[in-house]
Amino acid sequence: MKNTHSVPESSRQADPPSSSRRSLFRLAAGSLLLSTLFGQRPMAAAAATSSGGTGAALGAWASGGTRRIGQAMSFPDPFTDSLESACRLICSTTIGPCHTASPERVDISDGWDGIPLRMALRVVDEACRPVPDAIVEIWHTNYTGGYSGDIMRMCNNDPDDRDRQFFRGYQRTDARGVAAFDSCYPGWYRGRAVHVHVRVQIGDYQADDRAPSSVVTQLLFSDELNSRIFEEHALYRTFGQPDTTLDTDGVIGGEADKAPYLFEVSRLDDGVMFAHKTLVVRQSMDDPLCRASGARRGGRGPRGEPGDPPPGRMPRPDGRFPARGE
Repeated sequence: MKNTHSVPESSRQADPPSSSRRSLFRLAAGSLLLSTLFGQRPMAAAAATSSGGTGAALGAWASGGTRRIGQAMSFPDPFTDSLESACRLICSTTIGPCHTASPERVDISDGWDGIPLRMALRVVDEACRPVPDAIVEIWHTNYTGGYSGDIMRMCNNDPDDRDRQFFRGYQRTDARGVAAFDSCYPGWYRGRAVHVHVRVQIGDYQADDRAPSSVVTQLLFSDELNSRIFEEHALYRTFGQPDTTLDTDGVIGGEADKAPYLFEVSRLDDGVMFAHKTLVVRQSMDDPLCRASGARRGGRGPRGEPGDPPPGRMPRPDGRFPARGE
């Protein structure tokens, strides 16, 4: 029996967008790659980011999922600034209990509805040099706050989702260290702020949770943005306000400076969300990793990691756990 967060088929796109554009993001595309990853649409055509660059200007967010995103060349290039020497390592976080193998693709939505989201991630080392041909893997929930995949049972809001791969994928970075994904703004579940998991690897993709990685971390959205979306957007407001803010989050809540873990977010003139971030990773697997500090609170997750959901079942945004057998 499906639980109350099961989504009718009408809420999913009947024909998932093609991911054939993934070839644009390969190094083999040479100079063509750099001109097609981002286009000439000026940043002025997008809504300006709010204070700190982690919110977005007021306006209506689109619905319809990735079919609303359009061509890559319609997006502004967020990585035109010079990093100079201001490259500080992003700290690692728990990989969490909801990770599994990801397919290589640009569009990771599998046709799900949601606020259309283009994510652009730039990978550089501590010397501010781009890291080309790195693997960037991301995974996050759908708008109901549930994950896909044959993973720990508590991670799925619908038993049928164990056989699906929505909102999982990886790409290789281009010559500038950039990879981009078409997705949808995530949902939330109890005990966590809205977040996206990110893992960076060098060499071949390895799905195992303990595979060598330059970093395993998480990126989040501002409280202001989350609050507005879950109050105003018809698809998301059904689930109420998130119960966890950045300051109370068990993964990054203890960080005095949360900026390294927050997306820069803009709302484009058609209501599409554009989120980007530069990730600074270690140059060698032998280099030490810092670890993000979560907010202190009682209880630990199924792997003993603060910030993981409690064992057994994924808590829903309404605070109710699925009955056994659901």
